[in-house]
Amino acid sequence: MSIIDWSYLKRPIIMVIAASLISGALVMASYQYEKVQYDKFQQALSTLRSTHELYRNIVNDIDLLDRYRNLYSGYKASGLVGKERRLSWIESLESTNEVLRLPTLTYNLHPQEDFKRPGFILKRGINVQSSPMDLSMGLLHEEDLFALLEGLRLSIKNLFTVDNCSISRKIGRGGVLNTQGTNLTTRCTIRWVTINAR
Repeated sequence: MSIIDWSYLKRPIIMVIAASLISGALVMASYQYEKVQYDKFQQALSTLRSTHELYRNIVNDIDLLDRYRNLYSGYKASGLVGKERRLSWIESLESTNEVLRLPTLTYNLHPQEDFKRPGFILKRGINVQSSPMDLSMGLLHEEDLFALLEGLRLSIKNLFTVDNCSISRKIGRGGVLNTQGTNLTTRCTIRWVTINAR
């Protein structure tokens, strides 16, 4: 049986233990470093995602703004937004009548007033006005009234509403319908709508 000479092994054992301790310390240090770097990576990833989301929202807002700006420009060009365009309304009415050739057509455009309807609620900063127009027409038949209103709608992009219309039959001699003149008299009130955004 051989005897172990610890004096010879003392130094290698100390070196192995020291190397083990140093290796353990390096492993712990590298683990901590990796954890710190991973946390930084996760934080950077979260910041990147929130930046992407913010960028996407900004792009969507710009698209929405462009769309609404184009709509607003169209409404302004048509006269729905801004000052009332009384002359263009009258020109539209007369040009529609040139096509229809109604037997008689007279109109009276009243001063602008607030647009009021039951349940119609305005948002703050928006002022909706309407300009009432009384129409008196001689019609050959009932379809002329609808043709006039449809012609107005197509000839001008401005918004108008029909408040009321009344039709009465004009009886000719012997109860015979006139094929070229007035068989019906109509009175209507329409409102030209204008929006002023403050």
